[in-house]
Amino acid sequence: MARKVVFVIILIVCGCADPRPPTGGPRDELPPSIVSTEPPNETVNTSPSEIRINFSEFVNEGSFARALSIVPDPLGRLSFRWRRRSVTIRLSEELRDSTTYVITLSDEFRDWRGVRLQRPLSFAFSTGPVIDQGQLRGRVIDAVQGIPVAGLTILAYPANASFSDPPAYQTQTDSDGKFDIRYVRESDFVVIGLTDLNRNLSPDPQEWFAIAPQRIMSATSDTSGPYLDWIYTQLDTLRPKIERVRAMTNQLLDIRLSEDVTLTDLSRDAWEISDSVSHAPITVYSSYQLTSNPRSIFLTVDPLKETIYSLIPSLSVQDSSGNSILTDTVYFNGSNNIADNIPKFIEFLTKNGETPYQLAPWENPQLVFNQSIERKLLDSLVTVVDSTGTPTNFEIQTPNGTTYLLADLIEPAQIYQVSVQQPDSTYTRLFERLGPRSLGTLSGVTLPFGDTVLVALTDENGKIISMQRSDSLGHFSFHQLPEARYQLRAFIDQNQNGQWDGGQIHPYQAPEPITWVNDPFTIRPRWDTELPDTLRIRTPSFSPNFDL
Repeated sequence: MARKVVFVIILIVCGCADPRPPTGGPRDELPPSIVSTEPPNETVNTSPSEIRINFSEFVNEGSFARALSIVPDPLGRLSFRWRRRSVTIRLSEELRDSTTYVITLSDEFRDWRGVRLQRPLSFAFSTGPVIDQGQLRGRVIDAVQGIPVAGLTILAYPANASFSDPPAYQTQTDSDGKFDIRYVRESDFVVIGLTDLNRNLSPDPQEWFAIAPQRIMSATSDTSGPYLDWIYTQLDTLRPKIERVRAMTNQLLDIRLSEDVTLTDLSRDAWEISDSVSHAPITVYSSYQLTSNPRSIFLTVDPLKETIYSLIPSLSVQDSSGNSILTDTVYFNGSNNIADNIPKFIEFLTKNGETPYQLAPWENPQLVFNQSIERKLLDSLVTVVDSTGTPTNFEIQTPNGTTYLLADLIEPAQIYQVSVQQPDSTYTRLFERLGPRSLGTLSGVTLPFGDTVLVALTDENGKIISMQRSDSLGHFSFHQLPEARYQLRAFIDQNQNGQWDGGQIHPYQAPEPITWVNDPFTIRPRWDTELPDTLRIRTPSFSPNFDL
């Protein structure tokens, strides 16, 4: 009898337990989907006080609240009631009359195992007799290789609205970079894509963005046109600034910047350092950067004391967008610490470890040291001999004060032995200058043509190797290319500044038209590889629907 009682109790407890998703079986890779809604999708003449969504599986409740958006925003606070695979959204205020409401779940929404949406989910209903049927569409791709940008926030504002106003509609790009805002009133909009890191639904400086080929987009029910390409880019207008200055020794300063920078001029005279009390100037002997640390600049200076100094930076410090550093005066504490000032060889800077390393026509042997070195000392540390053992003259160039390029080693098919003498050992590397029999050519035709069209030859990662303008018939040709896989992109350089410009949001400026060769191609030695198709750069027409 006692066993029966226990068994009944167990049944009662199990029957009253919270429902749990099943465990075991194959790993779930499918994202959740909407099975049904109340009111049903595209229902008209309804004004519910609750909205219910039934899902295909158990979901993560916390992610639902973060992913949910209702446009236009209902008045009052929303509350949620969960039951198994469904959620009921309770509305605290009545909905607006004759209004289409669009409910969207972004890709932050996931199931209980953490599988996220691959594209937003949405449905709509109307409190009036008509449901809006306008659509806004596009495809966002990156500017380097033309590949899709997924999960980007897309915001649509009325054409006469400010970006400080809430957007009228929002969605995200899917895994193919496409977005499709449905159930939009047929009107004109300004539509932008944003990283929106601070989630304020408004464009901010430094945020990556994408804009339409024209400022105004018209929402229509006609979806016969193609998804136009929007290019993902960043407009960097913020100048780098000094975050701190630290005296590592009594003669070495580490200047930390707010972002990665380059030194366009290694001249020591551009820096101003002085004692903050006596105003006695401090001589700067060198400025340099380490390849591994692009956010810092190092200065070697006159011996310092443990007192306060002022520093005004050099305008030669610039970020990747060409913005010069803010020249505000910075104060720092000196140091009495004395450290050894012995230059140390770090590495030969090459892409791989093959021996000998094969130098393309645009490459030179590169040596990396831990600090800036005077030319006389560098000459005593570095020697170069050819394959017969004969010493070879070379020129030295440096882009940052610690990476040294050995130029003028140009004899075709020659093997050079570069040696770096150090107190503990001698480091040696072989470099071979590729000759004509190891090089090929790539040629093609662009449309449109002329000197406003720039063609960029890149490696498989999108890094630019060479650029040239097409001629009056659209022809271009890249010579002396080592056997490797390459990619191409071409754009119309409308402002003739020699680089692609992605436009800006406000005031609106359209991105320069651009195109890519999607598949990498291989250059063969002694071959003239010709593109099989014309490299066509599409430009938008001025029709309301942006048809090409």
